[in-house]
Amino acid sequence: MARKKQGKEITLNPDIVVKIRGFYMDNKTLITRIAATVAALFFIFYIAFRFYVSSIEKVDTVMVYEQTINNSIFTQGFFVREEQYIENSVTGTIVPVAADGKKVSNGNTVAIAFGSDEDAATYTRINMLKSELTRYEKLRAVSPSSAIDTKTVDAIISGSVSGLMDSVLSGELDTLSDGYSELRDNIIKKQLILGKAISFDNIINGIKDELAALEAKNISSKEILADGSGYYINTVDGFENAYDYSQIASITPENVQALLTAEPADVPENIMGKLVTGFKWYIVCVLDIEQIGELKVGKNVTVDFPYASTDKLTTKVAAINVSGADKAAVLLECSTMNEELANMRLEDIELIFNTAKGFKIPNSAVREENGVKGVYILRNSLVTFREINIVWSDDEYVLSADPPEPDTEGKTKEEKEEILAALPDNQVRQYDEVIVEGKDLYDGKTIN
Repeated sequence: MARKKQGKEITLNPDIVVKIRGFYMDNKTLITRIAATVAALFFIFYIAFRFYVSSIEKVDTVMVYEQTINNSIFTQGFFVREEQYIENSVTGTIVPVAADGKKVSNGNTVAIAFGSDEDAATYTRINMLKSELTRYEKLRAVSPSSAIDTKTVDAIISGSVSGLMDSVLSGELDTLSDGYSELRDNIIKKQLILGKAISFDNIINGIKDELAALEAKNISSKEILADGSGYYINTVDGFENAYDYSQIASITPENVQALLTAEPADVPENIMGKLVTGFKWYIVCVLDIEQIGELKVGKNVTVDFPYASTDKLTTKVAAINVSGADKAAVLLECSTMNEELANMRLEDIELIFNTAKGFKIPNSAVREENGVKGVYILRNSLVTFREINIVWSDDEYVLSADPPEPDTEGKTKEEKEEILAALPDNQVRQYDEVIVEGKDLYDGKTIN
């Protein structure tokens, strides 16, 4: 096929030609022009979309919660006590009868040595059965009551459940058995008080029969007595004489460092436990000089044990001994004693100087309006300025606490009202949505 175009004759292949408004063009050229047009339209659309997005008000928020922050230092502490071995030449299976950390006097029985493991097991079983007998006899004595307040009984049971859960969450697994028994008994007491018939006669008679049979056995035993007064501990660890207790006030950083890396000494075979004879004992640790700024001799310091289940401990700074220009030995004094503390020697500790409690807010949200520090919050699309009372800060966050209650003692009614009226009433509160990013913010602004 032949066509003339602008005075020139050309030959077109009908398979690759299209006619557009009287002009002929091949398919390749057509596709190129369509692609260019689509690309141009996409670019125009993209620019328009970006302009639209930038014109929309946009804010980022975080919800604030109340938190507690410790101003503290983590380090290692070594426990130094005035300790003496309990020596005894008896042989056999030893069963402690005094709990670790219990205060005993000279001549008190602290343990019993049995001639065999079987005798020791019999003694332990007898004590357990006596405890069970007492428990079931108390339950049998519970009588129905028409005047009982079931809410009170339920509150007691709820307290038992809470105590059991606290033991689980705190890691005090050795108390779970007692907690479970308490919960079980309180549930049984409720059933008895409400009139449910439960007989304990068979259980009690069975316990009495077993007790009689065990007590009839000839058990070979010898009591081990305390040869002084103090806190009893049934185990030894080889660090009892690691440092001279009488020289503790002058301990140096080098001394403490040696204790932290020391190996335990060999313990004689005739040792049956030990007594802590000094009623004041110490935790010693080494700190860098720049870390002791918060510490003063005579000042109380709270010690927490992050990897132990024991409660926080209140101690007093007894000495701060500096050696050279970079280290100090810190001596913390305490007189509290219990089973857990009695068995501590080398522990990771947290020295808590003070504690701040408040609403945790990112620094990026903090602003200042008319000389007042605060934050903007977003609620129902409305921006509101809320004042903050900073009680703690670092590079990332601040804590804002409620302002302290004013002292109105001795003031007249009018003066009290004037003081209370001057208190800020627009403080930031828990669960506020605090704005951390936004443009042109002001109190009362509406965000679409």
